Formats: sequence, C-alpha cells, structure tokens
Amino acid sequence: TTTDLVAIEPRLPDALRSLSPRQRAAVVLVHAHGYGLTEAAELLGISVSALRNHVARGLRHLRAVLEEDSGE
Repeated sequence: TTTDLVAIEPRLPDALRSLSPRQRAAVVLVHAHGYGLTEAAELLGISVSALRNHVARGLRHLRAVLEEDSGE
C-alpha cells in the first residue's frame, strides 16, 4: 500500500499551542480530524455558533502567528 505523506508547516505545533484550549480543540477537530460542526460542538459541549467562533478566532490567530514568524 502507498502511504500519502502530508507536508506540515514545521511551526504549526508551536502555533497551535499558542491558542486557547477551546480554540485549539475546535480547530483540530474540524480541520485536522474532519468532524462536522454539529458533531464537534457536541463533543466540546458548546453550541455550533460558539464552535464557529472558536474555529474562526483560532484560524485568524494561526494565520497571524505564522505570517508574523515568516516575516511576511
């Protein structure tokens, strides 16, 4: 079998650690593990609206941190 390797930004783990625990969990569940919004919200015990906010804020923070670190 062929294993597909995914290139991961080397600074991503540190950037993820800089998020709040809720933001990190929301981003990882939705974007890394592919959970739907409803399922991820249920797992975290929050509303879908709150989950969307955590994901949006988390992604915005990650972009800012990674762009800042790259000098862009």
